[in-house]
Amino acid sequence: MAHRLIACEHCDYLHVEEDIPTGSVACCVRCGLPLYSSEQNRFDKPLAFAITALLLFAIANIYPVLTFGMEGRVETNTLGSGVLTFWQEGFPFLAFMVAVTSIVAPLLLIVAHIYVLMPIWMGAKWPGMQQIWRVLSVVRPWSMLDVFLIGLLVALTKLTDFAQVIAGPAFFAICCLIPTILLMNVTLDARAVWRRIAPSSLKYPDQDDLKVLSDDVDGAEARKHGFLSCHTCAMVVTENPSGHTRCPRCGDAVHQRKARSLSRAWALLVAAVILYVPANVFPIMTVTYLGRSEADTILSGVATLAAAGEWPIAIVVFTASILVPIIKIVLLGWVYLATYLGLPGPLRERTFIYRVTELVGRWSMVDVFMVSILAALVKLGNIASVHPGFGAVAFCGVVILTMLSAMAFDPRLIWDRAGMRSSEPKPDTGFARDQMDRQGTPS
Repeated sequence: MAHRLIACEHCDYLHVEEDIPTGSVACCVRCGLPLYSSEQNRFDKPLAFAITALLLFAIANIYPVLTFGMEGRVETNTLGSGVLTFWQEGFPFLAFMVAVTSIVAPLLLIVAHIYVLMPIWMGAKWPGMQQIWRVLSVVRPWSMLDVFLIGLLVALTKLTDFAQVIAGPAFFAICCLIPTILLMNVTLDARAVWRRIAPSSLKYPDQDDLKVLSDDVDGAEARKHGFLSCHTCAMVVTENPSGHTRCPRCGDAVHQRKARSLSRAWALLVAAVILYVPANVFPIMTVTYLGRSEADTILSGVATLAAAGEWPIAIVVFTASILVPIIKIVLLGWVYLATYLGLPGPLRERTFIYRVTELVGRWSMVDVFMVSILAALVKLGNIASVHPGFGAVAFCGVVILTMLSAMAFDPRLIWDRAGMRSSEPKPDTGFARDQMDRQGTPS
């Protein structure tokens, strides 16, 4: 492997990319977060998983997920039933978000992998491969079938107490689809894909390019050496003096930092805080059973699960729907405030906290998926029915706004505003090989 330059997307520290043992992960020497794993050049395995995932996805959308029977009446639902029910009940925002996260984004993710990996495996080139692979960076966070499955299990637990519920072919297809997509991602090296679809004449900045720089450059941040890091494909790009830099590999615009990152992140987080109050005060659904109607909030739903003895499910829902949003809002607010004030503090820990909150926020969609399943399945009038409430809209807004807030924030500002500490390693020792995950690495 050529000694290409690579910059950490979380702190902008420059490293030289090196070969690492199979199963190892190279980490940034400054913030400690993962940079890349050992390179995998096989495309047949992820392609096979992608094709399998497409077949499972078709089954999951064609056949019933659950069959609900009560008082001689039977109702079934499919993956898209919740979307249609939300739309008919007058909740277009919920219908749109459930459609995107449980149907559109997973389908785009699978189809994009097939479209890009198939020609690579065949040794051919198809039009638009770079653009499609670039779109994946936007689509990937919104694919939430794994979260949908947890919502499905919660709904199943609520229904089995008073009615007969049978899992359909789509239920088992979804259970198989999620690990298949996971294996598709794990067995694929995104760096190898970018290098195969990049222009053949493309030159990557390497270690030798550092020698032309003056010795008085302070620190090892990419921008201080005249380089920028592409946020889409992670390629280190030489900065254009005119200020308009485009990545020669993926074609996306490249900037030193995200424009108005901190102000946009704050605005979205404050909006999420405002919505969090009605999300917990208003009911997320109204349940009618044998002529009696009862409104359920998030907390009352957890209490019902606990009272029924379903403690594992109750703990999962309480964690995902109550603890995670509160903790995420508090931690993101602390990270933004510390960044705004330029506090020197524990920068590595602050960066790690931001990364964790960015990853776990999506799991709060459990309650929204659960309501979509129940509302689509329980439609027996006064005998038994479930109708979504405004609390579900507000709560979905909280989840989406916190996710957008984390995406809008540029974690490199944590290090920019605090300044580089004199004790940090210099560029000549900042190689990724010096910090790697020892898992799978021979001692």
